[in-house]
Amino acid sequence: MLAPLGKPRHATVTVRLLVATPPFPYSHDGALRDGRRLPPERSGKGALMAQVRTAFFFRGGKYVRYEIDPVTGAETVNHDFYPRGVAEAWSAMPASFTQGIDAVVNWPDGFVYFFKGSQYVRWDATNDTVDASFYPHDTASQWPALPASFAAGMNAAINWGDGRVFFFKGPKYVRYDLQTDSVDHTVYPRDISEGWPDFPAAFKSGVDAAVNWGNGTAYFFKGGQYLNYDIQYEKVRPGYPLPITEPGKWPELVRAGFTGPIDEVIEWPQADVANVDIPARLVSCSKRTQPEVRCGGEFEMHAVFADADPSIPACGEYRQYIRGELEVNGQPVRFITKEHGVPAPRLMRSRPGQGSADDHFIEDGQAASSPANPFHVDLDYGHRDAAVGNGNLNDMFLVKRRSGEQYAGRDTPGGVGAPGTFFKIDVDFRGQLIDVCNGGRVLFTREWTVNCQVP
Repeated sequence: MLAPLGKPRHATVTVRLLVATPPFPYSHDGALRDGRRLPPERSGKGALMAQVRTAFFFRGGKYVRYEIDPVTGAETVNHDFYPRGVAEAWSAMPASFTQGIDAVVNWPDGFVYFFKGSQYVRWDATNDTVDASFYPHDTASQWPALPASFAAGMNAAINWGDGRVFFFKGPKYVRYDLQTDSVDHTVYPRDISEGWPDFPAAFKSGVDAAVNWGNGTAYFFKGGQYLNYDIQYEKVRPGYPLPITEPGKWPELVRAGFTGPIDEVIEWPQADVANVDIPARLVSCSKRTQPEVRCGGEFEMHAVFADADPSIPACGEYRQYIRGELEVNGQPVRFITKEHGVPAPRLMRSRPGQGSADDHFIEDGQAASSPANPFHVDLDYGHRDAAVGNGNLNDMFLVKRRSGEQYAGRDTPGGVGAPGTFFKIDVDFRGQLIDVCNGGRVLFTREWTVNCQVP
């Protein structure tokens, strides 16, 4: 949480937080899935925010952002803004990929792969970047499992949500195993007519675009028509294909002028919370006076991010913020915190006055220069790109830092001083789960307080 800016008179105070300790028990207790939008101070165990799902439709150098309300099912496009140029909005995209793409597919680790001709680009959905020093790159050199004909170019791709990805090219398709990064070359490439016998004849000759809608339905597009495919029963639903312009089916696409052909569609990866217990095992005051003065609190942070396409754990992160006061021997002690990505440490701020528009919370962290920091790099909570990875046992994503679905954190804010020290801590905490793949959208918020003093 905090690190001392200076030593108080007559006492040496050590503030403990973000320091490696033996692993602590982990549980999934306290799961919440009611989706109520309640303010943190009234939300009991906290509030999980139901999140709008997003799909992107691409055609030539234009795209449309398509939003699906998870509560009402309403599908909308902001027609004041879309269609929009890919080059205008996807600033990290190489120029050659802004004028049309062949296929796009999301991966469980938060990367999205765009294919065009014999090349591809890896887009990091967690921070909207592309490594321009490496991409575009030849597909054949980095995707050795793909048959040569598919590495030379493909028409569509779809993540099936069960560890399989399907790539389509003309009348052929390939099934790609995500766990082993492999293709069974004794079977694939295979005719669409053999593997997808329920497809109408026009779609057996090839598809333009495909998307897993995340609700048990996949959509396949060709020209101005589309299929509604039941993933569980592996069947095209009755009545299809239909034209995109069919009344009541895709009115937002029709209004946007995206009536086909469509180059590709992707439901954008997002974070969703499966279970959360924050703060867990909260002790708001723990103190003793012998053989030394110890005063503070402790709590844990447990969360599980959903892993079911398009919900991807890599998109989910934790943030912790603080404000409040600390006194030693009746005198305020200035403490610093280190916000992620902010060069200079900042002082923790006190609570704001009534009616203030600024809540005074700043991100909780510890600077590399802090004497209490054993890692000598900036530390904070819940960022997957932490320099020490899972080396800090008080801040872990399990099993892998980048893609682990479980977050486990621990904090022990407080101080240690010589016998006779007067110590007071009164600090508010705000814990949030956020979706870094969608602009840091807040999924869960909870606030609590550690308030303790000696004597």
